[in-house]
Amino acid sequence: MIHNITGKDSSVYRAVFIDLDGTITESGEGCMNAVRYMFEKAGYKENDEARIRAFVGPPIKMHLINAYGFSEEEAAKIYAYYREYYLSKGIYESRLYDGIEDALRAIKSSGRALYVATSKPEAMAIPILERYGLLGVFDAVFGARHEEGRFDKTQVLEYAMRRLGGTPPGSVMVGDRSHDILGGRAVGIDTVGVLYGYGDREELMGCGPDYLVDTTADLAALLGGTA
Repeated sequence: MIHNITGKDSSVYRAVFIDLDGTITESGEGCMNAVRYMFEKAGYKENDEARIRAFVGPPIKMHLINAYGFSEEEAAKIYAYYREYYLSKGIYESRLYDGIEDALRAIKSSGRALYVATSKPEAMAIPILERYGLLGVFDAVFGARHEEGRFDKTQVLEYAMRRLGGTPPGSVMVGDRSHDILGGRAVGIDTVGVLYGYGDREELMGCGPDYLVDTTADLAALLGGTA
């Protein structure tokens, strides 16, 4: 079902920015395995599965700082272990959500510009999209680059708008977690929360989305011109 929270007209959207983890890919297994490996290599114990699951979606390094109190230097060192596992194994421990490829192709076929906006580093995001044969569906991929001080969704979207020469008219951000909705709102664009990912209704509604969709088919109907 499509839940139009603010009563807006979805036909005005011409540029769709979409999250990767939890929206396009069900990536929790690889991410959580990388987190377990990271803590083990760093000599820390984290046995709380809820806290491990909380790493799925937000920028890993920033989550280490915000949720665990590590300094930036400590977080960078620990994050290196995460990258070590994720780039060798975790990147393959994921799958596409059922129906998401059809939804993405429907959005693209409707004439809308389609961009990935992810807090996952671009060096990780691009190979994942290539693996699933989806890279060519997108007009551009915008991701984190820690060496340039670009970590969270707001920073990624701000960078995207600069690269595109300004916010495209009729832009909308699609994602499954609070930082997707908050990031979209921070740059002044409408937002769609997806309920099939890792965020629940309470989390998403607490951020003030314009729409919620239950399934990938609903996403296609909302933004792919099939409604």
